[in-house]
Amino acid sequence: MTDTTTTEVRLPEDVPPKWANSLMKWALTAPGLERMIGQGVALLTFTGRKTGQKYTIPVSYQRDDDTVTIITKRVRNWWRNFETPAEVELRIAGREYHGKAEITLDDEANLDFMTGYLADRPIDAKAYGLAKTELTREKVAPIIPHIVVIRVHLAPAS
Repeated sequence: MTDTTTTEVRLPEDVPPKWANSLMKWALTAPGLERMIGQGVALLTFTGRKTGQKYTIPVSYQRDDDTVTIITKRVRNWWRNFETPAEVELRIAGREYHGKAEITLDDEANLDFMTGYLADRPIDAKAYGLAKTELTREKVAPIIPHIVVIRVHLAPAS
């Protein structure tokens, strides 16, 4: 008899309601709130590659020195603006940064990152249907085909 157990991939809700993004944008620019909330959520501003319009969206991030890593779901479309490296602005905890964003295609590196990222953020792990005790490479691996990892390399402060 063969074991047919499969790991079900659960992703957080596809698109947050418009009011939630508007509220988050406001909170990330409100003095006092921005420093508290900005430790895990940033405002990403970029120019659409097809429309030429400027977009600003709230994103969860992790920062390691001059590299900021952002994760989004593959079913969303905004990440396609970084299929080729593109200039962006980031507002993190009330400070403005400039950098170049690009998609990371290395599944092994993305798996390593995602495993550590979810271990550091149990609330995000829960959104993916994983308990804190389940954050192993084997349990996180099914998520990787459903996400996009974007790295922003921050420009040196002028």
